[in-house]
Amino acid sequence: MHSEFSESESSRCVDRRQAWTSARFRLRAQPRLASQPRWVTKTRAGLTLLELMVVLVILSIVATVALQSLQPQVDSQRFTSASRLLDEIKIASIGPQQKYQVDGTPLISGFISDVGRLPEAFTDVLTNNTNPLDSPEILSELWNAESELATRFPYGFRAGPNQPVDYSRVRIPCGWRGPYMQLAIGANALKDPWGQSPTVLSDAKGYANTVQISLPASDNDNTPEELSIDLESGKVEVTGKVLLDNPDNSTVRVALLTPQPETSLTTLVVLDDEDPMPDSFRFRDVPVGLRAIVCEVDGEKQTKYLQVPHSGLTVCFDFQNDNQAPTAATSASLESND
Repeated sequence: MHSEFSESESSRCVDRRQAWTSARFRLRAQPRLASQPRWVTKTRAGLTLLELMVVLVILSIVATVALQSLQPQVDSQRFTSASRLLDEIKIASIGPQQKYQVDGTPLISGFISDVGRLPEAFTDVLTNNTNPLDSPEILSELWNAESELATRFPYGFRAGPNQPVDYSRVRIPCGWRGPYMQLAIGANALKDPWGQSPTVLSDAKGYANTVQISLPASDNDNTPEELSIDLESGKVEVTGKVLLDNPDNSTVRVALLTPQPETSLTTLVVLDDEDPMPDSFRFRDVPVGLRAIVCEVDGEKQTKYLQVPHSGLTVCFDFQNDNQAPTAATSASLESND
């Protein structure tokens, strides 16, 4: 029994010696600092601060080069978007030009055709400390269905006034029926591709006549400093002749009826002839769209419903005894005799 105990004890001692030798070998195989004890080891992981800074500098240089190479394409895309935005504003305000329907008549639409005037440049009540270009209500009559004009002047048939001259039998469809353009998704104001509000110039009544978008400085000399559109082409001149048997002894009155919400929300407004000659007439600054012209000679009336195009219009009324059928110098006229 003593022999068996000695053999087992000897075996355990050998195992302990081998384990201790293996541990010493592993400790010596790993690098260690001189200041560390022999039994302490340290494993290195990750990047040093200097290496991280070098990586960040390289990434910033690569990003800068990539942005500089893509900047011309970005500027070109923004320039195209700005031109498209101005085209949308112009079509919404005065309708498309030089476009025709299937029957060959001019296609006339837009805000000015329905309302009878250009949109207001700014619809907010501004104070001396308010910059109108920062207002969210720039040209809002084109897109805001909750604007005062949209709620007070909805689309429908409106008749002429009944005094001092009775034009109540003349009826024209007119009124706000927008929105005439859509803003970008999530936007509540009109902004250009650079996030700025367009510059809107207005006339004495506050109606927009020019819209401009300023472009940032560019290395390309061919790029203009600003883009602009003129809305005054939505107002044209209507002229005409009145064929009379006896011009010297005839009393002639010519009136053009058009909507003007700032004057009347319920009836059409009568524009008087600006030509003093009895056998001719002229109306300036007539908004394009469906308008009515009434010519009265010695108590006899003729009424023409005409689509006034962007090129203007010339009309002829015939009151001669040998030819009582009225004619017009346009195929877009719709006549009715009172």
